[in-house]
This record gives sequence, C-alpha cells and structure tokens, in this order.
Amino acid sequence: ARDRWVRYPIGDAGIRRLQELLATPPRVRMPCMLIYGVSGAGKSMLLEKFQRDHAQICERRSGRRMIVATQLPPVPLLRSLYAEIVRSMNADVSPSMRLHQLECTAIDMLAHASPRMLLIDEIQHLLSCSAREQRAALNAIKYLANKLRVSIVAAGTHEALHVMRSDPQIASRFEQLELPIWTESQELRRFIAGYLALLPLKKAAAEIDKRFVEYLLELSDGVTGRIIDILRRAALQGIIDKTQKVGLQQLQYVGAHMPAAIGQRS
Repeated sequence: ARDRWVRYPIGDAGIRRLQELLATPPRVRMPCMLIYGVSGAGKSMLLEKFQRDHAQICERRSGRRMIVATQLPPVPLLRSLYAEIVRSMNADVSPSMRLHQLECTAIDMLAHASPRMLLIDEIQHLLSCSAREQRAALNAIKYLANKLRVSIVAAGTHEALHVMRSDPQIASRFEQLELPIWTESQELRRFIAGYLALLPLKKAAAEIDKRFVEYLLELSDGVTGRIIDILRRAALQGIIDKTQKVGLQQLQYVGAHMPAAIGQRS
C-alpha cells in the first residue's frame, strides 16, 4: 500500500517551509534546506508527500517541471550525481559519456525544465567518497543553485549534517530541519490516532493508553517509519483475530513476532 501522510507538527512545519522555498522568486542567493534525522525518521515520506501535492503542476508537454527529484547513489562521484539528475528527467545516460558532457547534459536539461526546486535525497552517501570528491560534489551543488537560481533541498541521516558543515558556504546557505525521534507525548498519541483512523478497522483508536504508547516506543525506538510499520502489522493482527481493533494485545503479538525491530536504533 502507498504510504499515507499523517499530519504532525514537525512534518507540517517541513511541508510549509518547502512550500515557502518553492514560492521564492529566482535570485542570486537562493535559500536551501537540509532535512535530516535517523534512518526511517520520515524524510522520504515528507518529500514524497510534498511532490504528490505538486504533481499536477508539472507541465509535461513543454518539458517544464516545478520540482526535479533525485538521490545520491551509494558511490556519489560527480559523474554519478549528474547521471542521476539526467535519469531523474527520464533520459538515458551513455556509459561512454565523459564527465564534461554529462555535466553539460544535466545542466542543459535542468535549464530547459526550469524547476523551482531540486530535491537530493540520501545526501549522506557523500561520506563514502574521499574528501576531494566530497568537495567536488558540494561545489557542484553550489554551482547548480547559483547557475539555475533554484532552491536545493537535501535530505539524509545525521551524518549528512557533518558533510554539509564541512563547507562553510554550504553550511551558511542550507537551513536545517531535524526530524527527531518520538517521545511519550500528546502529539504522538494524535499521530497514532491519525494513522489508525486511516486503516479499515472499526475500533482502531480505542486503546491508546500509557502502556500502549510506552510499548510502541520500546518496539520502534520512536522512529516514525517503524511506528507506522508496527501499527500496520498490529492492525492486520486485529483483522486476523477478529477484534477489529489495535490494542496492547495486538502490539504484543507484533512484538513477539518481530524481534529484529527492537533496539536497532540507526
């Protein structure tokens, strides 16, 4: 099933800020943003939700795009970055293309699409290359922002923050939004109730008491993606056991059958 978006304060703040960046008129120094958090914190979900909201704005026939979304491959050499940008615009990349040709192709295609925003996910992959290659990739990102006058939004794990801070110009241009892990709170209860309300259960939100929340946090380490996965599994168990609800009993069933989810904080 497609991931469903459940509103919560930090996520909503992220969507609002992305909307503001998208509406920024082109200028010499475009505002940029880094969204970071532990693996599974909801970065990709947030970016996908934002892209879905703006999907109808794409003017496909003219080749123009409001948003171009790509991600850094695990070995993010400069060549890979440009190749991913070209692929994200549905074009083929010839293995024989030289770096300079690839760079020109990527920039030409972006210039034609004239997006207002470039999304680059998995930015922490920069850590898997040398310091020199990191600098080259960060310089390329700065160059794209300046040349195209486009807002760049990077997303990644906490390690991404260290990479971005290594370049003073990048650090000063990219504002930061952290997606933190959840703790016991009214916000979390509302998030759980909001997600359960989307599921086909008759008594979905009946039993979100203190023990339920504490055990859910113990199973998930407070990571958004894991919370959703566990609630989904618990809901399935509520259908199988014919109670049509998600309570502590269904959570305990999930906990007993997915030990790998416990204590694996990223």
